[in-house]
Parts: sequence; C-alpha cells; structure tokens
Amino acid sequence: MSIVARFRIAANESEKSKAVARLIKASTGDFDFYLFAFLGISMATLGLALDSPEVIIGSMLIAPILYPVLSFALSLVLVDAQLVYRSLRTLGIAFLTSVGVATLLSFVLGMFMDFGLSQQLLARGQPNLLFFLVACVAGLAATYAMVHASLNEMLPGVAISVALVPPLAAVGIGLASLDLAIAGGAFLLFLINIVGILFSSVIAFSLMDLHGTRKVADSAIRQEEKRLEQEEEKIASLTNNNHIHS
Repeated sequence: MSIVARFRIAANESEKSKAVARLIKASTGDFDFYLFAFLGISMATLGLALDSPEVIIGSMLIAPILYPVLSFALSLVLVDAQLVYRSLRTLGIAFLTSVGVATLLSFVLGMFMDFGLSQQLLARGQPNLLFFLVACVAGLAATYAMVHASLNEMLPGVAISVALVPPLAAVGIGLASLDLAIAGGAFLLFLINIVGILFSSVIAFSLMDLHGTRKVADSAIRQEEKRLEQEEEKIASLTNNNHIHS
C-alpha cells in the first residue's frame, strides 16, 4: 500500500470531525491562548538571555502559536474565508504581542545586566534551508498527530522541533538592542518556519481528505464565538456586581 493510500485511510470521518473541532478550539484567541503566549515568549526571552537550551525548550512547550498556523493550513484546504481570517487574526495578534513583550522585557533586562549575544540567540539570527526542512517535517508530524487523538501526546515534541517562539523572542531582543541583523535574521527564521509548516500541513490535510469537514469547522467556530460571548457576559456581570457592592 502506498504512502498516499495510508494517509487517506489514516482516519475515519468521526476522527476527522473531532480533530477539526479540537484544532478550532486550540487556535481560538481567548484569554488562555494569549496568557500562555505571553508566558511562553517571556520564558523564551529569558532563556535566550541566559543562553539556556532547557529554558528555551520549556517556552516552546508553553506557547500555543503552532495551533493557529495549523488552523490556517486547514482553512486553505477547506477554502474557508472565515477560518482564514480567524487564523490570521489570532496569529497576527500573537506575533505582535510576542515581539512587543520580548522587546520590552529585553529592554528592562538590559537596564540591569548585559547579557550580550548568546549562542542560542546567534543561532536564531542565522536561518538557512535546513530550518525550512525541519519545519516541513514538523508540520507533517503535527498534522498527522492532530487528526489522531491517540497521537496528540506527540504534539509537544512537534512544538519543540519547529521552534516558533524563540525566533520571536530573538526579534524582540534584537529590536531592544538595536541589532537589526539579529532581529531581521530571527524574523526571517520565523517566516521560514511558518511557510514550512503550512507547506507540509496543507499537503497532509489534503491527503487525509479533510475537504468534507467545512461544516464541522463552521459549527466549531460558532460554538467558540458563543463561548467567548458568554465569558464576556460573565466578566461584565462580575464587574457590575463589584461596582454595586463598592
């Protein structure tokens, strides 16, 4: 049996629907998403400053930026404009927030210590073709694991291998230190990773024939929007009650 055939029979319709719903939920730009994006980029910035691979690996496990990238890949397969907008919006906000946090944190750290250009930082400022190949492999692994609930535990390992967060932290450090070579190189590495993931994920989603899950995706988006509205109403209610009691 060919590899293409293996991909096509890799999951039944129920697994595909559940995978799409999980991906929509994981890529929702809610408070939890941005909280962990903030924690992840903060940890990555500190890891680069300390030249600590262990801390950097921890930051990759925390940050959820991989999910809107996979969601964007799915939106291209489904030709779903709503999902395209939703994915790009979440990814764009996460990108700007992450770079902003990394820049601010690096600037503050620079006021109290001179952490210089660590080896981990320099590595993120010198992208090459091998990073693209790593991103392609990681994107394929992430897509396959996402569709199979039994393989979801492999996703943290994929997040480590693709390393989306450290380049963003390196961009912030480069901007804070006015080192445009580091900032530009790290930004290019981030783009290379994104393109590599999208390239292989679109292929994998197509091979696994997720084209028929658009209704599932639209339904999951509506559920997430309803959940966010309910959370906003709860927050507004709590705020009003606090004002009344005060």
